[in-house]
Amino acid sequence: MQKYRAVIIDDEEDSRSNTRNMIQNYCPEIEIVGEADNGPSGKMKIQELKPHVVFLDINMPGMNGFQMLEGIYDRDFCVIFLTAYSEHGITAVKAGAVDYLLKPLMLSELQSAVHKVVVHYQSKGNPAGTKGEDKNLVLINHSKGFTLVDFKDIVWLEASDNYTNLFLNGQKKIIASKTLKEFETILPSSDFFRVHRSALININFVKEYSNHEGGEVILSDGTRVQVSKARVQDFAEFIKTKSVTPK
Repeated sequence: MQKYRAVIIDDEEDSRSNTRNMIQNYCPEIEIVGEADNGPSGKMKIQELKPHVVFLDINMPGMNGFQMLEGIYDRDFCVIFLTAYSEHGITAVKAGAVDYLLKPLMLSELQSAVHKVVVHYQSKGNPAGTKGEDKNLVLINHSKGFTLVDFKDIVWLEASDNYTNLFLNGQKKIIASKTLKEFETILPSSDFFRVHRSALININFVKEYSNHEGGEVILSDGTRVQVSKARVQDFAEFIKTKSVTPK
């Protein structure tokens, strides 16, 4: 069985012990490689041990779980938050957590969270300890969990306050708990272009361009997306570098 390395970060010794025992007894996919009782020590453990998943307490003195994550750049591990307070749910989703578990832990919920971690790595083609083929998958966190999406299937994205509406090929829509700016940094600039402050399009789904009201892109699903006046010239230059095949 493939093993996924885990670090537990929790200021309460009894809580760490309980999490450790449940994982060791009931989650054979997970190998606990380290523990820490505060945020700064947790960051050091992560840098040293390079885990696949971190079981992270939110309410810790000095530096809470959210603050600890903010200081880690290029995060390449899954996060499962642990807390006794249910009001942190939305913030946990926005922080990109794979799951959010309330203490005391329920076995079924813990196993479900671990299963999400396994699915995440298997779907990436990057199981523990190996470097698999990049399948262009993007992890989309939302209110019900997460969805793995091939970015080549994303037609366009629309800003909605601190959330983003993703419109996928096949008329599917996902409301993601990331800002459009965050997606702009994640998605390849060779395929995605910000035509407006509220719209990011996949150039491979462009069917037609019109000068109507300054500039308008017509996508393969018939959607019309306005190009801002400030971006018209940049878009024209960008489109020259591409060979766009109408869908």
